[in-house]
Amino acid sequence: MQKVMITGATGLLGRTLYKTLKHEFAVVGTGFSRATAPILPLDLADQQAVITFLELHKPTVLIHAAAERKPDVCENSPQQTIALNVAASEFLAKECAKRNIRLLFISTDYVFDGQDAPYYESATPNPLNLYGQTKQQAEQAVLNASPLHTIIRVPVLYGDVTSLNESAVTVIATQLKQDDQTSHDNWAIRYPTHVEDIAFTLRDLLIQPEALGGIFHISDSQAMTKFDMACVMADILGYPSELLTPQGKPTQTAARPYNCALADSRLKPLGIAYSRDFKAAVGDIINGATNK
Repeated sequence: MQKVMITGATGLLGRTLYKTLKHEFAVVGTGFSRATAPILPLDLADQQAVITFLELHKPTVLIHAAAERKPDVCENSPQQTIALNVAASEFLAKECAKRNIRLLFISTDYVFDGQDAPYYESATPNPLNLYGQTKQQAEQAVLNASPLHTIIRVPVLYGDVTSLNESAVTVIATQLKQDDQTSHDNWAIRYPTHVEDIAFTLRDLLIQPEALGGIFHISDSQAMTKFDMACVMADILGYPSELLTPQGKPTQTAARPYNCALADSRLKPLGIAYSRDFKAAVGDIINGATNK
């Protein structure tokens, strides 16, 4: 049986990876400040601790999901972002290569500038913000470390949350609850994808490891702006739609790409394709978080 190590196993995607993959593989999850059993604490900035952990647990696969993923936070904390997103990723990639451990690196659609969608796996990256730049740099370091390593690019994610603020998607629901009138970006086109569908896809890839290596794109296909998402959530919450205001241009600190649609040329030939209705899925998440 393959042994899968997951970094960032306390995060939105990492928790679902752990929950899904443990049914098929021996899994060890790691986290940092939020790590509680069965997730094990590991500081990725401590290189000796990383080496010791790899030697002790001897994974055959490492899914590296830990990252600073909020673009505005990245812009405001560049050194911290580079240390986690680039330096730690490069070190993990090299140490895994030494031990013939396959590394699956979770990357982002933000490695593209959003001006020429859809983007296939072979498209040339051109990130607009520091978050995308660090992910692109890490991608290159990972691919340079070993042909066994794999890049997994994903778009904006949502799923079962500890709080609605945890996801850039479900945080919209908290805005609807708190304000009378709300404004939402109606410019950038997103493709919200459920973390469970990412986990199912990685599970299927790990079952056929000969397919791994290089770059994969995983994305749902429903194109939505944040305003579109807000309209869906307003309907779920009974929030008056006339109180929603569309914003015609981005207002965040970090530049956002217009449309980074990820096109897949590798998963469908393998018979791997997962998708779900956004309104039904996000409704279940909102109702579940409300009832906690």
